[in-house]
Amino acid sequence: MSHKPYSVYTVEELALDDLFVRWVQYPNDDEVVAYWQNWLDQNPDCADKVETARQLIIEGSKPLLPALSSDEISSVWGRIRESFQTMEDLRPLQPDVRAVVGWWYFIRTVAAALGVVLLIGWALWMQYGPNQSVSTVSTDANQTRQIQLPDNSFITLHANSSVKYVRRWTDETPRAVWLKGEADFAVVHRNDTSSARLFRVHTADITIEAVGTTFQVRERPKSTCVALTSGQINLLLKHQDPIRLQPGDSFEIATGSAKSLPNH
Repeated sequence: MSHKPYSVYTVEELALDDLFVRWVQYPNDDEVVAYWQNWLDQNPDCADKVETARQLIIEGSKPLLPALSSDEISSVWGRIRESFQTMEDLRPLQPDVRAVVGWWYFIRTVAAALGVVLLIGWALWMQYGPNQSVSTVSTDANQTRQIQLPDNSFITLHANSSVKYVRRWTDETPRAVWLKGEADFAVVHRNDTSSARLFRVHTADITIEAVGTTFQVRERPKSTCVALTSGQINLLLKHQDPIRLQPGDSFEIATGSAKSLPNH
């Protein structure tokens, strides 16, 4: 189903992977469940990491506030209207005056409730808003876009392609993008070359690790080709040792098999 080297993924990368998310959110999909169960049987040392990523998705999918049913909403409004009728300062008033004052109390109550909702929304936006969300950039036919990533690396996204990444990168966030289609990458070099801090590009068939590098990725329906211009990259494939490319090398994976191509 997938040739991705999930065993080297971080918790965050697993939680952003489409196939992994599908497994967590659709437990009745027998094919996906069988794939991940088989994968866990082959990679038992990754069980804790998988469970942590699964919990991240489950918690992130929960509504922040409980939804009210129609009966509960009717009950709340009924209690509000009843409270207007029992207010001591409204009882001595004439019915028409009491109705006007009652509406004033009603509007004031609604305004106060709306203010609370807006305040909560603002706080949630500040915590979970654009700086924390996943950005997806797509191109149409005959369109090319240049994207600056949070670490100042650059992507040139070619036509009919898309890329996904977390908008804010921290020490706890993997430097990772998910690519569908074709793109050129210019990766900023970092002194920390530990596996968790390397720049990674994920496609349907392969994961590319880079330090400070310029390379191209061409993902097509029947194959994915990676060409290295400068720097150094490692290619990660399922059940294979990492493959290191030198400047000028190319590599192609097609329908489950991989082969090196002639140098440029």
